[in-house]
Amino acid sequence: MEYFESVEPLEPEYDWDVEELLERSQEKERVRLEAELQRVEVLLREREDIHEESVEELESKLEWYVGRLEMEYRRSKNRERIAELKSEIRRFYSELRDLEREKWLDVQELERDRRRLERELEELSGQDLMRELLEE
Repeated sequence: MEYFESVEPLEPEYDWDVEELLERSQEKERVRLEAELQRVEVLLREREDIHEESVEELESKLEWYVGRLEMEYRRSKNRERIAELKSEIRRFYSELRDLEREKWLDVQELERDRRRLERELEELSGQDLMRELLEE
């Protein structure tokens, strides 16, 4: 006796529609991808806001130190104090450059994620179109 001869046919309540399962699976995947894409968009906006706040704060501190340096040049010309102020100014410029570099890297990573998600959504749409064409 072969194995297949002993298998009973599935009862109607267990009869699965493969197309329906595939459609449900693809719809769940589409919803997941769209939610992930939205999350990436939100992260991009949040990162931009955080970056702007950080830059504004550093620029404000930088302006204060530049003002103090100009005042020091006009008043006392204390070389030690001037050197300290210049050092602080260089540090703030360095922090600004670091912030820009970090933002660029962060945005690149999020943009890469966004492109991947958009590509996956396009692939799902292509699969839907292919299935529709085959059904006709």
